[in-house]
This record gives sequence, structure tokens and C-alpha cells, in this order.
Amino acid sequence: MAAQALVSSSLTSYVQTAKQIFSTKSSVSVSQRKTSFIVKAASTPPVKQEANRQLWFASSQSLSYLDGSLPGDFGFDPLGLSDPEGTGGFIEPRWLAYGEIINGRFAMLGAAGAIAPEILGKAGLIPEDTALPWFQTGVIPPAGTYSYWADPYTLFVLEMALMGFAEHRRLQDWYNPGSMGKQYFLGLEKGFAGSGNPAYPGGPFFNPLGFGKDEKSMKELKLKEVKNGRLAMLAILGYFVQGLVTGVGPYQNLLDHLADPVNNNVLTSLKFH
Repeated sequence: MAAQALVSSSLTSYVQTAKQIFSTKSSVSVSQRKTSFIVKAASTPPVKQEANRQLWFASSQSLSYLDGSLPGDFGFDPLGLSDPEGTGGFIEPRWLAYGEIINGRFAMLGAAGAIAPEILGKAGLIPEDTALPWFQTGVIPPAGTYSYWADPYTLFVLEMALMGFAEHRRLQDWYNPGSMGKQYFLGLEKGFAGSGNPAYPGGPFFNPLGFGKDEKSMKELKLKEVKNGRLAMLAILGYFVQGLVTGVGPYQNLLDHLADPVNNNVLTSLKFH
């Protein structure tokens, strides 16, 4: 009964949240949607800027809507994706900012998790047969796999189902902050009540150590998080390129470069395996 109630309550709000994310505001015209990559905020009066704000390749257009209130906002938006008057179709600027934080967190976990088996294997802390490069663990079956309790395709379907459920609940919380604290979830609802800001829910599950107890420290932590998230997303892209070009994992690439930098570098590795 508990599982039935959980699934039922989750599915009940699915239609509403799905309609909301793909709906467009009535104030946005068709011509605006067709010019999603054109910065159109030049007619908007510039927002108030902090005197000591650091800027990276900012333009007068981007500074008309980027006021530095978002963590990691340095005015850099060459495609105008965050421009409220010229956004990318149905994508809201708020959703883009939220998506960057969420994907940055996933990337930080992925970057660490992808390289950890190699490092631990080289240190002799885990068995050699489990110290595999990330692309030979089953994530890309043709490149190799590990003998799990199920085949890679079954695991993929299971992971998609579990992640889909978790992502659906996150989407619900985005449109109705705090709603996950009211929806039944095996008696753990209070831990998912959130803080009112979906990007930083806090609570016993998402901030168990109580970081950022004051506004200043929280602001610093948010900036550090988004910077490291951006770096991690680039690192994940680098993992893919290195695996394709060199045929070995990122940690082995580093060891090879340190052992012989002249013959193991970007220029000498420009061949595909």
C-alpha cells in the first residue's frame, strides 16, 4: 500500500509539471522564439552593477540582464541564452541557471567516480580486475564491461527507471517548492521539504553538515560550487576525448605524461584508437 500510494501521488502531478515545462508564456511572441540566439536586450535599461564586480568578456547586452545575483555570474553570455527577451525557445533563463548547478553537481560526482578506480587500483587498494578505466566498466558495452549481477543493458534500464523517478520528483519541487515535503515518501517527507529554493534545498539529506550558516559563507560556497561544477563538466568532456584518442583512462594519461612529457602530450596523442 505504501508503494502504491507513493507511485500514485507521484503520477498525479506528472501531467501538471510536464505541461508547465513545455508551455510558453503568452507574452512571448512567435518572432521571439524564432530568434532565440539573437541578443535582444539592448533596449532594456542596464541593471545596477556592483562597483567591484569581476567581469569576463561581458557586453552591454549581457549586463542589461545579468546583475551578478546568480552564483558565478561574471556577465559572460555571448549567445544571449539568459536574455529574458531573446531566450532559446521554451527554455527559461531561471531553468538554465538551475540546470547548470544540477549538471555541475552530477559532473563533480562523475569526474571523481570515473577516475577513482584507476587511482585506487594503482595504489593497490582495490583488486586489479575492478581497477578499470571508466569506459570499460560497462558504460560503453562495446568498449568492455565488468561482470556485474546483471548484463549492462538490464542495468541501464534499471538506472533509467530509478533516475527518471528521482528526476521527476526534482522537477515537481522546481515548480512547487516544498511540495516534496507534503507528498508521501516512506515516512521521509520532512527531509525533502526544502528551503524554498529548489537549487539549494538544504535539510538533513542535502546539507547534513549544516554548511553555510550565514549569508556570507553561503554566498562563498555557492560560488565555489558553481566554479568547480563548470570545471568538472569540462573534465568529463576531457575524459571522453582522452579515452577516444589515447585508448586509456585519464589517470594513466597523467602518469604517462609525467613519465615522458615530450612523447606523451596533446600533440603526440592526436591519433584515434
